Amino acid sequence: MATGFLSLEHLSSEYIIEKDWLFETHLNRLSSLKPLVIAATQGWGIQEYMKELGFQLAEKNPDIHICYMDMKPVNSIDSFLEQYTASLSQRFPDVASRIEINNSNLGALKLPELIARKKKIKIALFFANSHLFRRINNYDSFLTSLRLRLRNQKNCVFCFYGNNTPFFRAQIFHPGSLTGYGRPYELNHNPFNCRSNYIRKVFHDQGKSIGFQTSIKMSSMVENHPSYIKLLAWHALIRTQNTCTVSIAEKALDDLILHYDFHFYKIVEYLTTKQLSFLKAMVEENHKPYSQETREKYQLGSSSNVASIKQCLQKKEILNAGNRECGIADPIFNKWLRRHYFSQER
Repeated sequence: MATGFLSLEHLSSEYIIEKDWLFETHLNRLSSLKPLVIAATQGWGIQEYMKELGFQLAEKNPDIHICYMDMKPVNSIDSFLEQYTASLSQRFPDVASRIEINNSNLGALKLPELIARKKKIKIALFFANSHLFRRINNYDSFLTSLRLRLRNQKNCVFCFYGNNTPFFRAQIFHPGSLTGYGRPYELNHNPFNCRSNYIRKVFHDQGKSIGFQTSIKMSSMVENHPSYIKLLAWHALIRTQNTCTVSIAEKALDDLILHYDFHFYKIVEYLTTKQLSFLKAMVEENHKPYSQETREKYQLGSSSNVASIKQCLQKKEILNAGNRECGIADPIFNKWLRRHYFSQER
């Protein structure tokens, strides 16, 4: 019998999901068939970001069908048109094969609108690696023609995205060839250097959901470690009724740390007092065990003694081999030391 009250689980899934306002802005624009131009710092994760955007766009708007076109194979107007028609024909083979197009006068650019009309749907076409338009001879005039021919197509929306190169910025900001084609956005930070896509797939495959930012948070919790990502995702999944929240992810992380409790105690049993003091300094002093203040506080001895301890821990594969400011190799072991082992000494 319905009571009219929301359960705590329902409230959690409905109202405590972390949202990215800019991601929601992009999603709302595309849902309204308003074009987008997005430039991102190289290595930022723009491909994953746009695939997630396309996934949620199609999920929330069943009448919108997504098509991706990659600019990597394109080096001329002819190859652009070939790639353009091939991408649409592969996505909509039943309709595209029946439509006559003329590449010689850029008639192929009207293909999305023709497909949308025939199938009575809406189409979102994403141009990946749009910074590579520079490979096309006379790209200024071509991009101007492209902008004009895409702008007024009914039931269609187009999105250009790529690396934030000087060329791409010159095209999307005044007086560039793409100026005025949708509002341009620059994404300059790097929060997506992670494996959050795997996390979202795990939840999606099991009929549950997780917000984009929550999956990013989970990935960072284990420093993007591939094995721990999988384990953390499943610990969170079994705790989730409908939609995973940051709170659920944090409890799943506690589960994962305790899962390795016995194994980690076995590791520290074979470490010397100096080695444990070194690890404590690493955990508490932000990876700076060489300073005189830190060496005195943790009774590590001379700099040469610290170097010797570090070398021994690297041989045991507890520390990453590398520069002077190395880190603990296992992110869960690092958190276990901080939350459980060293906290018990106080």
